[in-house]
Amino acid sequence: MMKTWISRSILFLAMLILVACQSSQPVREESSSIQGAVESPADVYTALGVEYMNRGLYEVALEKLQKALTVDQYSTNAHNVIAVLYDRLGDQVLAGKHYERAVALSPANSSAQNNYARYLCGLKKFDLADQHFNKALKNPLYKSPLLALTNAGTCAWKAGNLDKAESYFRTALQRNKHFPATLLQMAKLKYEQENYLSVRAYLQRFRDVNKHTAASLWLGIQAEDKLGDQSGVASYTLQLRQLFPDSHEMGLYEKSKFNRSVQR
Repeated sequence: MMKTWISRSILFLAMLILVACQSSQPVREESSSIQGAVESPADVYTALGVEYMNRGLYEVALEKLQKALTVDQYSTNAHNVIAVLYDRLGDQVLAGKHYERAVALSPANSSAQNNYARYLCGLKKFDLADQHFNKALKNPLYKSPLLALTNAGTCAWKAGNLDKAESYFRTALQRNKHFPATLLQMAKLKYEQENYLSVRAYLQRFRDVNKHTAASLWLGIQAEDKLGDQSGVASYTLQLRQLFPDSHEMGLYEKSKFNRSVQR
């Protein structure tokens, strides 16, 4: 019963992270399970830490994760999750320390490899980040390879390598053509490449499998404007106003030429 609860709490949070993948930064994976890992007495405290993180109760989460490491200082899962928490709290030094420990204890911990690679990408250590993304992908039992592929593509894009980024995104979509995070990232990449018809196509595919986000609607406004389709601009604008009136993207819209033209 306890093992089932731990697995469910971890799976639920992992699903939330996948759905939330909308930014142009690689996404943390807060799953604390690895396939084939030896069970540890720290697992219960680690799962509790994940649950409290999910609720935004970071102080309590930190207490549980520190307890997990007291119980078992060699728990790769506990090191991975506490690193994510320190990362969220803005403590890069401690985050890096625990990410390094997690991957050193278990190179097969693909969740930790993905998270460490994302962390390295944030530090602009792009080549090293790419190595760790690929270490995550080498594990045939990894449950979230699409997330790592999308993160690797996003990191390559951040490094200025658009061809490599597109290659990672295409590999992810070859494995699952409906993966929303990758579809949205590909749409953003196509906008940067000034391929606006492809932006439209990827946004349509994204909408077929996922509700629009503020980011996807704002991208749609800009792409439809480039294509000269003012009805498309109006449709995306209406949805942005109705669904995300207080969003950052709505603020961008209000400061943009689109809002000024409406006001005239």
